[in-house]
Amino acid sequence: MKSSDLTGKVHLLLTRKKLPDDWRTNGAEPLRTVFEDAGYQTDLTLCDNPDDICKHLKSTAKPGDIVAVGGGDGTINAVLETVIETRTVLIPVPLGTANDFARTLGLPDDLVDAARAAIHGQIRMLDVGRVNDHSFINAASIGVPADARKRINPDLKRTLGAISYAVANWQSWHEMDPLDLTITCGDEKPQKMKLRQLTITNGRYFGGGLRPSESKSPEDGLLHMFAIRDSVDTLSGLDIAAELLFGSVDNSSYALTMECDDITIEGEDGAPILADGEIIGKLPARFTLRAGALPVFAPNSYVAEENRNRSDMPETIDQQNEINDVVRDTVDFTLRLEAILPVVHDGQLKSLCHDSTRTLRDLYRQLELSLRPFGITAPSPDPDLHSLEELRDRVMEWLFDNADQRLANGLDHRAKELAAELDHLDQNALPDDLKKPIATLTQEIANFRKSIGDIIAKF
Repeated sequence: MKSSDLTGKVHLLLTRKKLPDDWRTNGAEPLRTVFEDAGYQTDLTLCDNPDDICKHLKSTAKPGDIVAVGGGDGTINAVLETVIETRTVLIPVPLGTANDFARTLGLPDDLVDAARAAIHGQIRMLDVGRVNDHSFINAASIGVPADARKRINPDLKRTLGAISYAVANWQSWHEMDPLDLTITCGDEKPQKMKLRQLTITNGRYFGGGLRPSESKSPEDGLLHMFAIRDSVDTLSGLDIAAELLFGSVDNSSYALTMECDDITIEGEDGAPILADGEIIGKLPARFTLRAGALPVFAPNSYVAEENRNRSDMPETIDQQNEINDVVRDTVDFTLRLEAILPVVHDGQLKSLCHDSTRTLRDLYRQLELSLRPFGITAPSPDPDLHSLEELRDRVMEWLFDNADQRLANGLDHRAKELAAELDHLDQNALPDDLKKPIATLTQEIANFRKSIGDIIAKF
């Protein structure tokens, strides 16, 4: 999916019981404001559970809509298939305990900051793990983590958050019996092992902030597996825990690691499988990967890290200065239209300002999104246009004599300048993602000039 596929609509779907107490009275309006300020029409709906979120998406969402889902990793897991099925774009709003998926994307803990970082980011197509008939985005585990999930005390979880996972894992480490498993990774020969734990990861984090591999990415097309043998004692187990918290187990002498896109686990039939914080199935199991299946709006910090070692990312594009001028003057023109709308008297002129403001705002957003993959930040408006109230004051000075005619002449002049900039562009040489919004903008400005010409002729 590309930025140009977006519709400009955000479905903000929050789990009611997970909302902060101080947001229960204002309906989470601060979050809605973040998305609306970014130029998106935003519908806010409070849901009782993930099933309600999925039903809402299936009945109201259209391909290219953005879906901002508030909840934890379990909620994200529950809506994965629906997001993929509806061809929408996911933004996680971290309202859970561990929030490992949000952590993988580099989202901050603060809800408003997380929403702002995501909506101003870029679309990425993430891999999705699959175990038997169930998807997962972070990790799936057998052994200690799955056993620990049954031991987590709900009161302790509410009080201590992610620390409650560590307490439950410690209890399972000492009390559960090791598992006799046969593991087949890709085309390799099956290996029989006696294990305390086996974890297969797709994302960077699992279990409340544990990171098994420094290089693991949800876009690398691989599943990362690490296994802890039954011979590892408690002291060595603490070493592994430290490696998971502060580094990687890839080079650990206590854990066995491997990577492939297809892993089969046999033995210990009926042993539970934990995926993204919830028990979702039992052994035996086959783990597979759907590469690039999940569209996600990822913050620019995540994008920069993922792109750092890629050689196929262009450093610049042709006609960049000319494109910057067009984008800057488009938003300037839009702000001028928006500012004069309240003071215009002529009905035809008022209607033109209203309709053109909405259309040009949407085109500016499309241009901004199309430039992001090239590492180009869309220009900001001229400083004197940041305050619409100031511009309205200027307009008011004209109201004493032929105000509408003066305003129309000014808009005609601005549209003529923008049309000249567009005409100067070699549109056939533009990147594909830019061609459509630039062509649409060119036609919109041509239509505007014809309409404003008719209005001026009437005056």
